Amino acid sequence: MLDAREMAHPEPFEKSTAILLTLNQGEYLRMLHWRIPYPLFEFCKARKLDFIVNELNTDNYEIIFFFASDIKALTEQCVLAEHGKRISL
Repeated sequence: MLDAREMAHPEPFEKSTAILLTLNQGEYLRMLHWRIPYPLFEFCKARKLDFIVNELNTDNYEIIFFFASDIKALTEQCVLAEHGKRISL
């Protein structure tokens, strides 16, 4: 898990991309952030990573990054369970 809620720009992007570059099938990254990190989603698309965004409360988001092939296993493990309000992007 990466808690970026107290990090200043560009630290959340740098730390999360470093983790995502090493992500393998069957692994995921859970990130907590004070905003929706739109630039990170473009990075994920290029890496063929999927993501979901849950708004936990105002200025508090949970983003889970994963490979599409892992969606069934992650759903069964409740990793992709909806927390708060699911944001569609």
